[in-house]
Amino acid sequence: MYNKYTCPHYDNTPKNIFPSPSLPLSMQKWIHESSDSLTLLGDFNASYNTFPYTVNPNVEIVIKGQFPYARYLSYSIVGKSDLTIATIPDRDLIPDPGSTNPFLPGANWNAKNRNYTLKIRFTPPPEGFDHFVPAAGNNIAYAGTLKNGLQNTHGTIGLRIYAPSIGYNDITGGVGFPIIMYNHTPNNNKYSLTTQPISKANFNPALKQKNNFEHNKWYISSNEKNCKENGDLSWSTLGRSSALIQYDYNDAYILSNELQRDPSRLLFLRWKAPAFPDTYHNIGILGNEDMRYWSMSFISPVGLLGLYTLADFETVIDKNGYVNLIISFGAPRPSCLTTENGFTWIDASHLPLIPLQLFYRNKIVSQDFPYSANNIPPGNIVPPEVMGEYYPCGKYINPGYFKKYYCD
Repeated sequence: MYNKYTCPHYDNTPKNIFPSPSLPLSMQKWIHESSDSLTLLGDFNASYNTFPYTVNPNVEIVIKGQFPYARYLSYSIVGKSDLTIATIPDRDLIPDPGSTNPFLPGANWNAKNRNYTLKIRFTPPPEGFDHFVPAAGNNIAYAGTLKNGLQNTHGTIGLRIYAPSIGYNDITGGVGFPIIMYNHTPNNNKYSLTTQPISKANFNPALKQKNNFEHNKWYISSNEKNCKENGDLSWSTLGRSSALIQYDYNDAYILSNELQRDPSRLLFLRWKAPAFPDTYHNIGILGNEDMRYWSMSFISPVGLLGLYTLADFETVIDKNGYVNLIISFGAPRPSCLTTENGFTWIDASHLPLIPLQLFYRNKIVSQDFPYSANNIPPGNIVPPEVMGEYYPCGKYINPGYFKKYYCD
């Protein structure tokens, strides 16, 4: 139950990383980290991989890879004290000449040539530039200094791949791990002030899904009002200490209060499902989605240990566009709570007998989607009205409620 994918350990022994005058051995290997690693808030549909580095201004790391057949790819450049220097989502990587970035709206998802190159240089970024500067075949992250301008000495490069597509369901999304090599830093380590803009393929905003809200017996009038008055779950954003290396561009993560593991009751969560691209079935990104990816995970408050994940593509969405998630801690399943009737069922009684919380992950939220918590400061309660119908409203209910109102 704890591993959806076979995850071998990719060993790496960074001894004598910067001998002089020779370069370190090329073809270094990634270290794979399990989704249930401590403090990772792991998503069980994601592959987490790292590579350590030591700062040497005379050396650059060159990573050559292929865009995976997966929902999402990102790199994170983390410096000393676990401080993030740069996060590089897939759409910001300009492909090699002659290749396609399939993560751009309207791009060819099945493009054969899908290569990219990422370089990490251990110098400060050029004046007037951020720590990541994209260019075709020459995307460069500058890791010589931290974001605050202080000197960096060491850190890690992180690689994450989410939700591989059908037919490519290994942990790399069907393209293998990117190759890691070392080069001497070029003598003319200057960057042209002219950069190639990232293509944003056009899409029709009229395709944006509309809200078709149909109230059920529980959500009588206003979802936000009902949640505030009758909901049993509260949600808050991550505290600063646990959010240091978790965020990519325009992400929103919220954490529930501790769950009540009552074997006589069911936890019923209902919320409007944000629209997401169906890359799982190898359909490309259109650009009219609400966000790139969302999931609901069970985690332990102690160590922020990921225990189980329900991803968007695994969730039943009813005919009105809503998620009806039923969580059991030992209570039997009423006969009418079926996928055909629009319900998703999780038996959480098999999870370890430790405190549990829910962790709702929203990745790359669209600029025109206002119903997320990405503007709520770290460690703050998220009011239901901020997310509206997209707020996961939760209530503990006796199983007889469903038999009375849904099964008859």
